[in-house]
Amino acid sequence: MKALVTGGRGFIGSLLVEKLLQNGYEVRCLLRNKVRGLGWLDGLNIELYEGDIINPTSLVEAVQGVDYVFHLAGLTKSNSRMRFYRINAGGTKNLLETIQEFNHELKRFVFMSSLAAAGPSQQGIPVTELGPSSPVSNYGKSKLMAEQVTLEFSKELPITVIRPPAVYGPRDRAVFAYFKYTKQGLRPVLSGGPRYSSLIYVKDLVHGILLTAEKDEARGEIYYLSDDQPYSWDYFGDVIADVLDVKTRRVLLPMQLAFLISLGFDLYAKLTGRPTLFSLDKYRELKQTHWICDASKAKNDLGFKSQFSLETGVRETTEWYLENGWMT
Repeated sequence: MKALVTGGRGFIGSLLVEKLLQNGYEVRCLLRNKVRGLGWLDGLNIELYEGDIINPTSLVEAVQGVDYVFHLAGLTKSNSRMRFYRINAGGTKNLLETIQEFNHELKRFVFMSSLAAAGPSQQGIPVTELGPSSPVSNYGKSKLMAEQVTLEFSKELPITVIRPPAVYGPRDRAVFAYFKYTKQGLRPVLSGGPRYSSLIYVKDLVHGILLTAEKDEARGEIYYLSDDQPYSWDYFGDVIADVLDVKTRRVLLPMQLAFLISLGFDLYAKLTGRPTLFSLDKYRELKQTHWICDASKAKNDLGFKSQFSLETGVRETTEWYLENGWMT
């Protein structure tokens, strides 16, 4: 079996590549710019193809002869709304059209979307695959459009869409800030009450990704992959603090101040041309009180279930950050 992975240099993508190799797959990775280096892929027995999802002609060779395509490449931060759509939706369409023309034997196309495509939970009720989608950020809206593009090909191609919530684990830089602040004894808290989120440890997510690729039941479907229960960010911080054996103090960040900070980061991004992790787009997501999804469908259709408890996942993640000097 041969698999093509886009976004293989990333946090989730690199761990997926490693798992595919462990499971006996031949792996091919599409890299937008080899000059950037291989990152976590360095030293792995993989094929490398240089190409860009916004340039269809660069994709032709990469998609030929593979049984599975795992499309994880995408834009998570940008100071341009149109750039989100161009890459996340337009790039996905380019990839699907190329596969449709040049690979007639594909067994599965797995598209990595996000809970952000559905939007936050209303009144704390977990969102399901059958519910309406109301994304609040440009990122989420672009992912929803990419999903719609993907589903348009479902009659011709065997596709599956995955919507993970917040993902944590070794190599992650997004949730990492929460670990770093906790080690420093701080617990940043937004005003407006407690916030709850579905979470998934990256190893569980990779396991779920493979299930959606290999199970016939997953063809043409959308799945949430998450732990069985949501967590408050306060509890998540408590678990990190217990692992690090530190005491923390809550630092309340007024919503208005968070808004002003996000505006400042947006201005910096426009002046420098370099998008930042925190932005007005991210603020629109962070101010929501509930990001909760229901993974029952994946559990019933695919037999998916988290294999790592939150405590185990946090411990492994914390140990990795410490061993690799990220929290010095």
